[in-house]
Amino acid sequence: MRKLTLITAIALPLALAACGEKPAGENETAAETGPVAPAPVEELGMVLSDAVVRLPAVPGRPGAAYFTLQSKRDTPIRIASASVMGAGEAELHESIVEDGVAMMASAGSILMEPMETVAFAPGGFHVMLFDLDATLVAGGTTDLTVTLDNGDKISATALVIGPADDLPGQDDVGAMSMDHGEMAH
Repeated sequence: MRKLTLITAIALPLALAACGEKPAGENETAAETGPVAPAPVEELGMVLSDAVVRLPAVPGRPGAAYFTLQSKRDTPIRIASASVMGAGEAELHESIVEDGVAMMASAGSILMEPMETVAFAPGGFHVMLFDLDATLVAGGTTDLTVTLDNGDKISATALVIGPADDLPGQDDVGAMSMDHGEMAH
């Protein structure tokens, strides 16, 4: 747990305006280089942080991605989609309670008001990840990109965690995980 906390403290929050290519042969990890500075707010007016991909408990089932997106814009904007390198498909979802029953539904696009922060976390908005590649392993990282309805893209490096691992900065969140495999898509 201490090792995960240390890795998390070093690797998160990682926020980039766009993912850059490393020169050939360069294989530094986030732990070796330290956190990457967020993209200048003036460029996109958005800050993406705390990106995490949770692997499913059963191979072949969906995983999930969580993150925080903060708007520094003076006008509303919609989150149109999200993608994760190593996932064949990603869908914006929302956990809701209807008549006392917890369920999930597609969120469509998500409106962000000016200066609003939206947390994608268990029990609320999240990104369902389908057809996960075997190269996604706990302790690794992958790229997460959020696309806005105006075409702007905000990317960050996401920490990949196992199905029972706590989300960085939270205790016992793994216990709140839902099995998304039975959900119709």
